[in-house]
Amino acid sequence: MKNLLALTFAAQLCVLWPSLSHSADFATYEQQFPLKGKKSFRAALEEGETLLTQSTLTAQQRTFVLHRTALHLVRLGEYDRAQHRLDALATHLSAHPDDSMQGKYHWVNGDLAFRLGHNQSAQSHFLKASEFFSRTQDWRMLSHAYRMAANAVAKGSPDLNAIEHIALAKHYADLDNNIPLHNAAFDTEARIYKLFGQLDRALESRQAQLNWLQQQNVPDEAMLSATYYGLADIFVDFGDHQAALDAFMQSYRYDEQVNDRLYMAQNQIRIAEQHLQLGDLVAADKAYGQAKTLSESIDHKRNLGWAIAGLGRVELTKGNYPQAANLIGQGLTLINPIHNKLLHSQHLVWYARALSHNSPKLAIEQLMPFFKAEPTDTMVEAAKVLAFAYQQQQDFASALRFQTQATELLEQQTEQSRLTRLEAKKRDAELHLETLKVNQLQSGLDEQKRQNKLQSVILAAAIIVLLNFFLMFYLYHLKKRKVMEKETAVLNQALTLKQQLLADVSHELRTPLTVLKLNIEALQHNLITDPDATYTLMQSRLSMLNTLIADIYELAQADTHSLQLDLQTRPAKALFDELLSAIQPLVAQNDLTLSAQNTLSNTPEVTCDINRMHQIFNNLARNSCHYSNKPGQISITITQQDEQLVCHFEDSSPGVSDEDLPRLTERLYRCDKSRSRDLGGSGLGLSICQKLTELHQGQLSLSHSQLGGLRVTLTLPLAARTPSAD
Repeated sequence: MKNLLALTFAAQLCVLWPSLSHSADFATYEQQFPLKGKKSFRAALEEGETLLTQSTLTAQQRTFVLHRTALHLVRLGEYDRAQHRLDALATHLSAHPDDSMQGKYHWVNGDLAFRLGHNQSAQSHFLKASEFFSRTQDWRMLSHAYRMAANAVAKGSPDLNAIEHIALAKHYADLDNNIPLHNAAFDTEARIYKLFGQLDRALESRQAQLNWLQQQNVPDEAMLSATYYGLADIFVDFGDHQAALDAFMQSYRYDEQVNDRLYMAQNQIRIAEQHLQLGDLVAADKAYGQAKTLSESIDHKRNLGWAIAGLGRVELTKGNYPQAANLIGQGLTLINPIHNKLLHSQHLVWYARALSHNSPKLAIEQLMPFFKAEPTDTMVEAAKVLAFAYQQQQDFASALRFQTQATELLEQQTEQSRLTRLEAKKRDAELHLETLKVNQLQSGLDEQKRQNKLQSVILAAAIIVLLNFFLMFYLYHLKKRKVMEKETAVLNQALTLKQQLLADVSHELRTPLTVLKLNIEALQHNLITDPDATYTLMQSRLSMLNTLIADIYELAQADTHSLQLDLQTRPAKALFDELLSAIQPLVAQNDLTLSAQNTLSNTPEVTCDINRMHQIFNNLARNSCHYSNKPGQISITITQQDEQLVCHFEDSSPGVSDEDLPRLTERLYRCDKSRSRDLGGSGLGLSICQKLTELHQGQLSLSHSQLGGLRVTLTLPLAARTPSAD
């Protein structure tokens, strides 16, 4: 009997063993995925393909394996197979619905479309995925979906929906208490702003990300490093190479703490590039050398080639052309031209530039197959190198052709940059408008609810009381509604002015405050080699900020009519002689020549605030000193026309364009010409002069000067003469 039972059990075990074995296989396969990168996609794909051939998988298990293998195929770049697998998953889900897996199906479909460049389709799939994840309250995947939707929007036809999607991605990352997801949303936000040309907002986003990371209980060094690296990239775009250098060094410090030699090497390369831009060849050579050693230790070919080529760039700057060509050529062989196309192109141009001095024919042979007439920095430099190489070969016709092409490409690039800036300003205005519209919409909904409630009360009272009183209540309501509409309009106008002022002020304060913070942090961590110079720079930046705040306060007083004038009546000629004497030392100190002509007689008088008149003249003089080429000249003529005093204040070149001229008195306005250099002013001097002139019942106008610069015309009323007694 025992033998019979044993045989029966063995027979049943033989029947169940395949099922038990397959179940165990699936459990092993499923447990791999929280480990993410610890198992290769190829190995996981092969295990999944084996599982799909088994008929013992449950419907839920088959859904899981279909989804995961589709995901692996996308990651491995096998897009056709991935699409077939997604089609199979869609068919399976139609027979076995599952909201969570429907969301993941759309997510992988969106990822595939995004990689293929089908951005509209990708956006549609990610938003569809978000609907399913909302039903299942899967906050992690919901944050993923909105972040990827933002990427798809920005990569396609950029609009403000990308920023809305990022806000939602942050929100759901917070609900999931997922720090890496929230940090990824910050990264995407900064990249999108940078793509939009909104460098100020990208900088603000990176600074917010940095503050947020530092507030975490245990700040993640890798995330802090990546954030500083992104911050440095924005400073590079701004052209502030010192600030970029400080940020790259902070990034390197965090990489050093976790001993991430890959990113340590890359940071040293970027540090070396900033030293090159700042002209410190010794520091650049040292940083490239450290990057080379680090890259060799982990056998990372791209970074090794990048570092070796960088050492060649240092030699190129020194004028050691054979050695430069040798080093850059070595580096080029290690940089993959397919996977690192831009990096390879840039170093190919530097290689040709090094060759062009001693082997111009070889430089042309290397560069000609690569050259395309495209308005990029790389192609502009390539055209210049070709022009120089042909000139070395005495082929002046070809040299002229490529030099002309370089100029044309540079002009096209400048035009594109101008259009990009205009588009960025447009998007910035749209963003402000969109924010205002959302606030107004919410306010309107609240107001509508209140109005509806009030109307219901009035209607009920009218029905209960008398019909005659209904008319009275209706008229009262109508009158009150008009008053409220007027108040709302005034409030909206005030809100718009406030937001504009805040936007202008934040634009002026953001970058210097960020640089100050980075300098302070660098001082804290002993990353500054010359603290005294840094303190001097910080003191200068603080003085500039103090001047800006004082000017803003003075304008605010003028706007609210709280700026009072201490009016006195003085002889006009003596007063303006005093004003001219006061600015003479300032003009002479700035290597400018002052030519003044006061043709007023001793009779006319002017009623004014003496201190404010000194302020107007001092602001105009400083404006000319800041923006005139040295040496230069200032010409001031003071005359009487009828019952008015007219003062012409002119300076020498450079001038401003017709487009910028009428806008110079706008607060914080910056033009792109040479007169907009950042030389320490607040950007409010002419605005203050205009306000003070208007308070004196006068006028201030701007025009082009015959000296080549700016002409400011100040018109003031003369004091009325008291009739003499006969």
